Amino acid sequence: MSYDTPEQLRTFADEYDVTYDLLSDVDSAVIREFGILNTLISPDDPEQGAGRSFYGLPFPGVYVTDGNGVVTEKFFHRHYATRESAGTIRDSALGEILARHEVPVVELGSDQVKISAFVSDAAMQFETRSMVHVRFELEDGLHMYGRPLPDGYIASEVTVPDTPGLRVGTVRYPPTYPREFPQLGVTLNVYEGVVDVAIPVTPNVEVFHRSNPDRPDVVDVPVSVLYQVCSETICYTPRTETLSLAVPFQPLLTPGARRAR
Repeated sequence: MSYDTPEQLRTFADEYDVTYDLLSDVDSAVIREFGILNTLISPDDPEQGAGRSFYGLPFPGVYVTDGNGVVTEKFFHRHYATRESAGTIRDSALGEILARHEVPVVELGSDQVKISAFVSDAAMQFETRSMVHVRFELEDGLHMYGRPLPDGYIASEVTVPDTPGLRVGTVRYPPTYPREFPQLGVTLNVYEGVVDVAIPVTPNVEVFHRSNPDRPDVVDVPVSVLYQVCSETICYTPRTETLSLAVPFQPLLTPGARRAR
């Protein structure tokens, strides 16, 4: 859905081989009806510069519907250039994380746990938010701790350190469940089985702007993992691991560049 004219949308669709329907909403009537008019863009603010050109845009977003056309989920951003990646939308809509063979992945492990890090998409794009997933696969009878915890216990933690060109969002941990430890006289929050942690990561203008001649073809995403695996009778030594994901970066393409390929 766009406020562009049908002629402009047809030109765009022809240039980029778009095969799905595009809605021309010239006066932003449908955009207003949905309540998604971008109110951060003013038609009269002189400091906006190109504000008059952009006024009428919606907040960028995606609605996910079921087979009956009922909206089941939505993804929206404040900045008009930011988007959610296809892999992120797919995983959220399905309600499960698909670790596909074609996406970048790194793995390490021990006798107690296997750890893998992978990205929701085969490549990253400018201002498109992908998910970096870290999966712990614990052996039967073992657990890790999650927050909140009393002092003296180590909670599992996943971080992406500050990296030029990447905007890192809030880490998303799965829910824990309370487990009693009668011998210790405490109830603690634990993880068991397969544990998936997600970190939103968005390539930004600092490195990946198309005017930057030194922009890379591959994005190195560092991932730091802190964890401690325990059984009913023993806690193994806490460990900190660093993984590095080499993720292909898909640059912005002009129509001419696309045809040249």
